[in-house]
Amino acid sequence: MPIDPKRDSWKPSMPWETAVEEIHYIRALGQEMGGPDRIERQHTGGRYTIRERIEKMVDPGSFLEAGPLIGAAEYDDDGNLIDFTPGAYVMGLAEIEGRPVAIGGDDFTISGGSPHNVGKHARQFTQPLSIQYGIPYIQLVEGVGHSAKSDEAKGHMGLPSGDLWWTGVELLKRVPVAAGIMGSVAGAPAAFALMSHFTVMVKGQSQIFPSGPPVVQRAIGEQFDKETLGGAQMHVHESGQVDNEAESEEDAFDQIKQFISYLPNTTSDVAPRVETGDPPNRRPEELLNIIPTNRKRGYDPRKLIRLVVDNGEFFEMRRHWAGSVITGFARLDGYSVGIVGSDPQQMAGAMDGWAAEKYTHFVDLCDAFNLPIVIFLDMPGFMLGSHAERKATMRRGVRALIASAEAEIPKVEFNVRKAYGVAADAIHSLGHPNGLNLRFGWPAGEWGGIPIEGGVAAAYRREIESAPDPEAHRQMIEERLLKLRSPLRAAHKGDVVDLIDPRDTRRLACSFVKLAQPMLAKLAQRPKRAVRP
Repeated sequence: MPIDPKRDSWKPSMPWETAVEEIHYIRALGQEMGGPDRIERQHTGGRYTIRERIEKMVDPGSFLEAGPLIGAAEYDDDGNLIDFTPGAYVMGLAEIEGRPVAIGGDDFTISGGSPHNVGKHARQFTQPLSIQYGIPYIQLVEGVGHSAKSDEAKGHMGLPSGDLWWTGVELLKRVPVAAGIMGSVAGAPAAFALMSHFTVMVKGQSQIFPSGPPVVQRAIGEQFDKETLGGAQMHVHESGQVDNEAESEEDAFDQIKQFISYLPNTTSDVAPRVETGDPPNRRPEELLNIIPTNRKRGYDPRKLIRLVVDNGEFFEMRRHWAGSVITGFARLDGYSVGIVGSDPQQMAGAMDGWAAEKYTHFVDLCDAFNLPIVIFLDMPGFMLGSHAERKATMRRGVRALIASAEAEIPKVEFNVRKAYGVAADAIHSLGHPNGLNLRFGWPAGEWGGIPIEGGVAAAYRREIESAPDPEAHRQMIEERLLKLRSPLRAAHKGDVVDLIDPRDTRRLACSFVKLAQPMLAKLAQRPKRAVRP
């Protein structure tokens, strides 16, 4: 709203009632944000304003704003306010389903969310508050970062000092951090968004990049629209830079809520148990025959997971990237757990460089927040071929091994079908050597150093080539060795704790998670390092 030029502002020595009126007046100016026209432009583009986003996401009436009076204010010689532009950031304390959170986001209606107009930043309040009080930190990002106009106003171009990032790194060590990428995000805001444990962007609405199309064209001559350059197709489906895709802003809010619901308030806590009403001894009948008897046929691994976890509720991260490995969160008997699975319908469940990176990041995340991991393994080994080599599959696979070796959280593993080679061993080695690391086999289980088909071709190459009928000889050897893959033979040697009826999987998993709680409480007291995006 425009400021009345005839209005007298409160000044020292005036009545306190007038001072309170002035406070409310300036707060109302802040509520106007960039003005009706820019708010309308935001709505025309299908986007909410930052104030609407916060209002829709948090519990009604719970938002306590920090710095509502911060802005670029101008007074005349008589001390009357003649101009006011709010800071391009809205932040404060709120509750989500009764749980305190620190929350903030860019006001795109003011200078495209650029902070050049006035110094108002998350590190002034929400970030240190989150660390000090031990509560999740949520950022709703839509901003363009540094503006050349600020350099002109200052009269010089400052040397980047790097001091922007220390608080963000500290957050990653201590509390859950989630970011909604709500529109076009470039520069420093893009980096802040990615310094999170979970990121989500809205399909067709959100983009993220170091710099947008005009800078790209000027710098290297490439011409792309912003959606092609940095939209969800690029960064959720292709690069894996952003974890999840949302169909709408409301869907993005819901995903952030789901994510933080599985985590404790800090890395020094254990996630609280939630009453789900799903009996731990439930025996899903469908599990018995979910794995085809034909070992070359696929099945729905997410259906398998949902049959086991509480009420079939599974929050998946990075569904659209590196699909041979499945990662996400669920509950078992009300306890939060990390889930790792294999998708045999993607590269037959093999691990390539991207899948190894996905696994590594998820293990680090669960280890930081003291979540036990439940594994449903069907992995024939590393992916082979030139495409896998270009993704540095072995190097990233070794990183996955190291992540498993360094993680101390307990695990329970169900070998539902294949488990071969170093790729499977990365997952086998997860958990503290003296921890509660349980391993069970299903009747379809088969494992070894190398799949029989490939192992025969390599180890018996000369014998096969010299045979009168090489193909028949190869098949004969394979049939001979296939008898060795029976999980019963492996169970005789103690490879697994037990071979089980698949219908007992939920009961055993629930027992494990309950048994692991005292160990998790001890692990919570370990020093933690930042989870790298």
